[in-house]
Amino acid sequence: MPLRRPDERAPPTMTIRPLTATYRVQFSTAFTFDDARRLVPYFRDLGISHLYASPIFQARAGSAHGYDVVDHDAVSPELGGEAGLRRLAEALHAAGLGLIVDIVPNHAGIGGGDNRRWRDVLEFGRRSRNARFFDIDWSAGPLVLPVLGAPLGEILAEGRAGIVVEPDEGRFFLAVEETRLPLRPKSVGDLAAAAAEAADDPALGAAAEAWAGLEDGRFTAGTRRERRRALADALAAEGARAALDAAIGRADVGAVVSEQHYAPMHWREGAAAINYRRFFDITDLAALRVEEPQVFDAVHRLPLALVEEGVVDGLRVDHVDGLADPAAYCERLRARAGPGASLHVEKILGHGEALRPWPVDGTTGYETLNLINAVFVDLAGWDRFSARLAANGHGGEPVTRRIAAKREILERVFSAELDALARLATDLARRADRPVRLGTARDVVAGLIAALPVYRTYVAASADPEDVRLLETAAALARPALSRGEKRALATVTGILADGAADAESAEFVRRVQQLSGPAMAKGYEDTELYRAVALVSVNEVGSHPERPTLSIDGFHAAAGAMAARGLASLTPLSTHDTKRGADTRARIDVLSEMADDWLAACDRWHERHRGLRATVAGLDAPDAIDEDLIYQTLLGAWPIDAARAERYVVKALREARRHSAWVEPGTAYEAATTAFVRALTESAAGAAFRDELAAILAVVGPAGRRNGLAQVVLQACLPGVPDVYRGAEFLEHVLVDPDNRAPVDFEARVRALASDPPEGPDAQKQRLLAGLLAARRADPELFRAGSYEPVPVAGGSDVLAFARRHGSRLLVVAVPTRALAPARGDVLLDLGESVPRRWRRIAGSTEVRQEGRLIRLERAGLPAAVIGEPRE
Repeated sequence: MPLRRPDERAPPTMTIRPLTATYRVQFSTAFTFDDARRLVPYFRDLGISHLYASPIFQARAGSAHGYDVVDHDAVSPELGGEAGLRRLAEALHAAGLGLIVDIVPNHAGIGGGDNRRWRDVLEFGRRSRNARFFDIDWSAGPLVLPVLGAPLGEILAEGRAGIVVEPDEGRFFLAVEETRLPLRPKSVGDLAAAAAEAADDPALGAAAEAWAGLEDGRFTAGTRRERRRALADALAAEGARAALDAAIGRADVGAVVSEQHYAPMHWREGAAAINYRRFFDITDLAALRVEEPQVFDAVHRLPLALVEEGVVDGLRVDHVDGLADPAAYCERLRARAGPGASLHVEKILGHGEALRPWPVDGTTGYETLNLINAVFVDLAGWDRFSARLAANGHGGEPVTRRIAAKREILERVFSAELDALARLATDLARRADRPVRLGTARDVVAGLIAALPVYRTYVAASADPEDVRLLETAAALARPALSRGEKRALATVTGILADGAADAESAEFVRRVQQLSGPAMAKGYEDTELYRAVALVSVNEVGSHPERPTLSIDGFHAAAGAMAARGLASLTPLSTHDTKRGADTRARIDVLSEMADDWLAACDRWHERHRGLRATVAGLDAPDAIDEDLIYQTLLGAWPIDAARAERYVVKALREARRHSAWVEPGTAYEAATTAFVRALTESAAGAAFRDELAAILAVVGPAGRRNGLAQVVLQACLPGVPDVYRGAEFLEHVLVDPDNRAPVDFEARVRALASDPPEGPDAQKQRLLAGLLAARRADPELFRAGSYEPVPVAGGSDVLAFARRHGSRLLVVAVPTRALAPARGDVLLDLGESVPRRWRRIAGSTEVRQEGRLIRLERAGLPAAVIGEPRE
């Protein structure tokens, strides 16, 4: 069944299904649409309302995640193609479930030659009909491609570059190491013309001239196909290929390279000169200009058509902060998708930051994930861990460390982007009669971006009051480190940003600053500082705020109440494909904040005992004290874990931290010593005593962590928002960061467990708790969607968090303990005020509910609990 274009209006076929819970699946060659279709009965019985799919579009061959899309207008054949997607959607809809799809408008995969639009840009340069799709700064010269394993001069001198031809297709390539890059029409024409002259072949000469004539870019795709076919036919003539081979043999490959629309470079030097915007620092993911209507239409034709036909019920927008104007984008997407489609944006909110008033249903929920985790972290214990981190050499204020890490990444990873911004800033300052030196402009822009406390601002035509406040905050944080002249420059740059898109050059500067500040936060803070700040690592998470890692119950109520007042339907995950630890790993490590002295004393003992397991690398312990603490907490959180998993995680953590190793310059000696240390702890006789002690600690921490984890599941399901279950996380998930959290899911075990009665073991108990809560949500969607949020006073348990949600005559009451090591004895009393129901139905927990006037009494040992009060009869 062919899909309509999104501008070809037809009667809407979408059935609006209440969004009560989502289940995220990761499609790949190992888990296809048909695999998911066979699990639809399980998803229905678990209680979700919508399956939430990873990107389904044509990605690079063998992609494990789908975010490297090479064709936004095709469903991946590796996953099952459009037919497989339709079969899955039909099965879901027949079961009363919906389908949400992750879309990737910010970037496209360009590695491996799979992206036809990118190939076209390489071949035809800025005159390519696809050049406007990508965010390329052509004013900086040829398109820089940091794809070589060695400097180009070295490769040329060693004869490792050449010209190859696919004569049957009329295609010519520069072959450099493993990379094949298309030659521009002029180069092809010159080579073919030389062959024609040598062979005295007028037909080949005419084809060569016609193909070279495509340089001006005014020709249609049909004309290009005709001329390429003519060139291929001419090369098939007798003697033409031999003449071409001879011409290629005489060609100066270096000269041919120098005249291309692109400049292949060693990856290290190319990264400092790159002139196309990337997804963060990944050179194989090129940013798209979806602010251009033509690009928006091309990228969204397929998903919008799927929504219009009712195949897909909602969209999740990846990395909305990467777009030029997220507000305008969301307005356009909503207008095209219609009011019935659910729209969620992946937006990482800073501390105290609210989602801007965009026409979307909400965010993907990292703010709620961190809100939930923070209330389970004991402040006094956190302070002990924080003091240890400072004693280990990573002290200072968390905000200062965050700024320093962002500044470091800007200089190391985004130097080319900073250089371009500095040039723009000096031009704008000169026009404003406030000249700024290039170096000063660069320092000021870097300092301002590093000091910004959120991912980005949203200045468009002008800055709104919130953007002005954020810019003033950033300027105030950056100012103390500046000289008097630099402070004047800072005022100039801040003023340019606050004035917005006064003209085209100002608009470009504002756009580029805002599109760089997000990557600086992601790579500098989340992927660098959070791997350095090894205090209590459970608080180091996407969207977290380790300067405020704990939350009182009153603070939780204030945040949750504000969340309810905003009325959004943001997702509420406890883990995602991007989180640094699984929910149960975090919940177990959180317990350490309640027993900080005991844990840190154990770490001190281990540090002394394991002296012989550490090595000395460049005069330093390997692992050093910070990395050793990370290893101990990681092993506790993920135990049981084998050496291979632990070593893989530790290597990634070391490289992300960039203290003793890095992705671009691995510290191989330090890594080898540290992984040997991990291997000794996990599997050798030298680590036997450690493993025994860890087992004794886990005898206490393990059950406490499970109680924390179950309490967090109750909060996830009952707070304002939409619970989002990550693939497999209905069982205990003691996993670490990607790729550890992408291991295959044993769905057969989960199907069996859900069918068992009673549930057997901790995995099934967690699954059954979740299923009961999700069933309640499906049965009473309005209570969970629109119910108020009201803090409930508690007597008999200072660590018990209790709240009520009311909608009409319906009442949900939730009570969870936030200190898993606190004695589970006695009862707690909840004061519900007036209008207390007389009948209660338990949907979570094992406690009996006893009514005492306006109070209800719950058994502490039966918590966490959630109960629904039935209307009076």
